Amino acid sequence: MNPPVRPESVVTGSVDGLLDGLNYPFFQAVWDRKSRRVGLGMEITSGPLAYRSPYEPVPLSELEEALLLAAATGLTGLNLADIDPTQGADALVQWTTRTWPSSCSNHGTELFFTNDDGTYFLDMWGLIPEPGEISTLSGKPIEAQVEWIQDLTRRAKVQIQDSRAQLPTGLPGLFVFNHWNANQPGTTLFLPVSNMTLEYINLLFIYLSPEYRFSIVDEQAGYGSAGLGKWIASGRVDEARQMGMIDLEQRVLSMQVVEQAFICHNVNLALQCLGLGGWTFTGYIARFVLGGVDVPGLGFRFADAARGPSVPVGCDGVFEAFTPPYYANMRDAVDAFLEVKWSQYESNIPKAYKAPDSVITHIHRPDDETIELVKDYCQYVHDTYGRFPAYIDPMYQRLTCQAQHVDLDFYEEHYPPGAVTGQHQGHFHRWHPELTGADGRPPRRD
Repeated sequence: MNPPVRPESVVTGSVDGLLDGLNYPFFQAVWDRKSRRVGLGMEITSGPLAYRSPYEPVPLSELEEALLLAAATGLTGLNLADIDPTQGADALVQWTTRTWPSSCSNHGTELFFTNDDGTYFLDMWGLIPEPGEISTLSGKPIEAQVEWIQDLTRRAKVQIQDSRAQLPTGLPGLFVFNHWNANQPGTTLFLPVSNMTLEYINLLFIYLSPEYRFSIVDEQAGYGSAGLGKWIASGRVDEARQMGMIDLEQRVLSMQVVEQAFICHNVNLALQCLGLGGWTFTGYIARFVLGGVDVPGLGFRFADAARGPSVPVGCDGVFEAFTPPYYANMRDAVDAFLEVKWSQYESNIPKAYKAPDSVITHIHRPDDETIELVKDYCQYVHDTYGRFPAYIDPMYQRLTCQAQHVDLDFYEEHYPPGAVTGQHQGHFHRWHPELTGADGRPPRRD
């Protein structure tokens, strides 16, 4: 990492706004959190709040966007993994930490985003702290934090389209009350997507381990065994300790959706600190967002299922689920998952401990029987339903968050004081003085 630099040399013209944002009190950000949907250049065409913004839409600066990305899902350091390594530490998938908690540090949710310049994937999975760096940002001076955040986002950004994502602009892919402001010019739209297969397969190695011995049953097959009959007969699986496939997949779904919520909430709190507008919403139908209907969306691949519609399996070469067609079958997919997971345990991957080898040697990998159990179950699901998972999409998208510059005139016209904060009122001239007019307002339409 390069030596620390002064903020002025990183973000000329926005030093005051940057310092305001980084020093804004946390609890005040919590109290300030509100959805502020009206941005520069937007228009509400009818009703008692009808309004046409007199201003040009102004996109976020690179630094504003980088701060939001880092808040959303930034790499914060190393997982302390402060548990007995003989009692469940083998469930950990990664040793890094993000700005949000993840079950078993699997970090199965990654962030896509789009703005006026293009559509991007933030590839955080392979990034690790420097050797001996347990925290990437904590305890460092602001100058070093700013440089690190900008470097992180530049390294992680993968451009997948050279224009703003073509997402639904009307029914049925987008709720009617989001038609006028979602994904508009000047906005940055954040779209977290969860790889459900990562958490699912990892969870199976817990529930099918010698300690748990769950018998997973298929509710649609009369509660018969989900491919584990021979293991019940041998006594390796406890037939009386049943868990349904639907119950199991609901557990996976809840674990992953909360990751999307954490990411969006982090962005929301950061919006308050920076004095930006925006909100979290569920107006998009995921199939449209990922590209499975009549708009390109994020360009995901969809695979046919034995029944029902096709399912999103991944963004080729960028973010792929552990499932066919990326693998010949689910047995190969499980092998690929194991390779990815256990590569994180190699000595070249940093851990938080002072003596990592003395801890890692106590963490045992799954035995051959458990691996075969997981493979048998996964293959049963895919053979039976023509997809994996059976009931939830392999790649799942639910929550969306948008950031934009607030149109102060709208809130002054329709609301009493308090609808916006001093951060919003002072944002433009503190972050974008070169664009601020003599009246202290943003650039106006011609």
